[in-house]
Amino acid sequence: MFEISQTRQPRGVVKINGTPIWGWVSFDVTVNAYREADTFSVVFAMKGLPPEHDVAWFAEQTTMQIEIWAGFPLDPDHYTSDDLELLISGHVDDTSVNLVARTIEVTGRDLTSLFIDAKTAESFKNQTAAQVVQTLASRHGLSVDIKVSDASSLQGAFYQIDHAIATQGQTEWDLLCSLAQFVGAIAYVRGMTLHFVDTPGDDNAQQFPVTWVNPDVAQTFRANVANVKFARSLTAGKTVTVTVRSWNLQQGTSFSVSIPNTPGPSAHPGKAASPTQNYSRAFPNLTKEDATKRAQTIYNEIVKNEMRATIDMPAANPSDFDITYRIPITGTGTVFDQTYFPHSIRRSMSMSGGYTMSIDSSNHSDEVKEAAK
Repeated sequence: MFEISQTRQPRGVVKINGTPIWGWVSFDVTVNAYREADTFSVVFAMKGLPPEHDVAWFAEQTTMQIEIWAGFPLDPDHYTSDDLELLISGHVDDTSVNLVARTIEVTGRDLTSLFIDAKTAESFKNQTAAQVVQTLASRHGLSVDIKVSDASSLQGAFYQIDHAIATQGQTEWDLLCSLAQFVGAIAYVRGMTLHFVDTPGDDNAQQFPVTWVNPDVAQTFRANVANVKFARSLTAGKTVTVTVRSWNLQQGTSFSVSIPNTPGPSAHPGKAASPTQNYSRAFPNLTKEDATKRAQTIYNEIVKNEMRATIDMPAANPSDFDITYRIPITGTGTVFDQTYFPHSIRRSMSMSGGYTMSIDSSNHSDEVKEAAK
């Protein structure tokens, strides 16, 4: 568990095309859960920009690569990006200029966008999962980090990859996510590296406990965070059924798999019955085992949106807190006391607001059970 620095002063550096650009007044970096690109925005004050990077320069740019660094340097008056941690490396998608406010804002995504924006109709026949990951990463100049415990999935011929994962004009990112789902892994980009690794387990996941003490007679509360807000989706908590349909063109067969196999009238025993929500998905050329895994994954993702917690607090370095952490919350005296899984972490730094962090997290309630894998 990390400790929040209360004494060291936060600092940030913004680089465009490898060059530090001063004059920024605020930035936001949002790290999303897997399958989504991380995003950023940076606001510059025109009067603070160096002459060689004025508003005319920004207006002329057609491509910009950005890096945002932040942290707590030992000497806050003398530091470089080497004294900070990299929050994001990505490409600018949009530049906006506000002549009245005298500001320039750039927004964009991390290098996951390279795969999201690239369509592919390739077969990758007889290639292993590891070979496909390496091929796609090399195509965009990224290094790879492959750590999957099921070595047979990576080293053997990735069972009929030429039809099990047919690239019918999908994006390279869709292909990577499909590969990851088949081997029980996750795919994500951090900096200049494409990671293809085992899904983090609860057994070895690091935790950041949030403790809340309800107000006493003096109406004061105590907590180790600045704020925590809860919400409950009464829709996601109802009975959910996921059906995956598949067909094999070569064999001329089709089938469907439903999770749970025998849905009951209500997700909450002893309570009034509620209508079942039916989710149907179709994927070509799956085996029944693969279709079952897909249905289980989709089901678990849906029900995990039932209970939600948003936590605001002073920012921590990415090396001290990331999307893989678990957040047990205690002390509210309600059903909101449980463990939550982060699905986005937003770090913000500004001249007026300092360096803060907002975490959106979710999980299902104890009354709703995940599908067994």
